[in-house]
Amino acid sequence: MDPLAFYKIPFTGLKAGKHNFQMDVDNEFFTCFPESEIKDAIGVVDVVLDRAETNMTMHLVMNLEWKVPCGRCLEELNYSLNTEEHIAVQYGEKTETSNDLWVLGKNEIDLDLSRTILEMAHLARPPHQVHKNESDCDPKMLEYFRKDSEEEGDKLIDPRWDALKNL
Repeated sequence: MDPLAFYKIPFTGLKAGKHNFQMDVDNEFFTCFPESEIKDAIGVVDVVLDRAETNMTMHLVMNLEWKVPCGRCLEELNYSLNTEEHIAVQYGEKTETSNDLWVLGKNEIDLDLSRTILEMAHLARPPHQVHKNESDCDPKMLEYFRKDSEEEGDKLIDPRWDALKNL
């Protein structure tokens, strides 16, 4: 069975009105996307689908906990990946999707939210995955890196390269 089948909403049988869906997101979801930088995250995505006769709107709310190593000390961090998305869905001749507007062709029978969930998770990531305060990092690892950088600074520089600094 396709592990991404859980992230499809069959809308053809739904009556007009609001419909609530909850989609569990776990490590198996992210393994379906080898290009994903997120490997260890778990949580839920709540979807409210408001169906009308001529269009639909979706409101997605993501709440994930992401485990990632600190970029400074390699100690495990937990980040909350929380975000919301609104998507308008219309019917048309051929299927086209963009960030906030989907046009569904006549042959479409479900809404595949797997790529949208993946994009939401990646856009919710912090720019730097490090402890907020350096004092929260593993002191042994920080000391190791300090010694390594001091040794790099103590190495003798070839005098020919020193002469280039004067240019």
